[in-house]
Amino acid sequence: MTLTRRFVSTCLITFLILFCSFSAVAETLYVKPSSEIMMRRGQGTDFKVIAVVRDGTAVELINEQGEWAQVQLPSGKQGWVLRRFLNDMPPLGQQVDLLQQEKTALTQNVIALRQQLDDLTADKERLESERASCSAELEDITNKFLMLQEDTVDVVQTNEDLKQARSQVEILEKQMAGVQEENKRLSSNETLKWFLAGGGVLLVGWIIGLISRRSRKKRSSLL
Repeated sequence: MTLTRRFVSTCLITFLILFCSFSAVAETLYVKPSSEIMMRRGQGTDFKVIAVVRDGTAVELINEQGEWAQVQLPSGKQGWVLRRFLNDMPPLGQQVDLLQQEKTALTQNVIALRQQLDDLTADKERLESERASCSAELEDITNKFLMLQEDTVDVVQTNEDLKQARSQVEILEKQMAGVQEENKRLSSNETLKWFLAGGGVLLVGWIIGLISRRSRKKRSSLL
């Protein structure tokens, strides 16, 4: 079991090393601008030509030995070409196409960013409007609250004044009742005084009349 694990581990390590080595060697190159180059079976002009590669063609570098490079065409065919005809720079046409694609992508990004900016500006204006509306509503509520506080203070003061007024009214009513009683008493005394005064006048008149009659009788007797 241990040997099997070691064997599997060794195989995995070897595979990773080979894969990394292949990845490190494998590189995309381009045929330099020229007429055409010959792909041969081996390293040397005496080997058979197996393909004619046009300039600007992308090839995969597999191996290098001296002035020769083993490459693989997009079709999968492999062979050897002179290394001096290869370059890591893509053809000018492809560079222009790439730049055009990048320009198009950047233009689209700019349009998208401008749209986002417009949306954000609209959202900002909407939020500013909502904030102004909220501020006005808050100010109105604050003013109403202050007025309500003032009204509450006025109501409390009014209730206190009303209580005091009621107390004063009760006191005045009691005083009025006392004054009315005193007035009744005084009115009764005044009536009695007038009654006694009238009775006295009548009594005095009666006495004077009686004395006058007696005086007349005495005078009649003397005559």
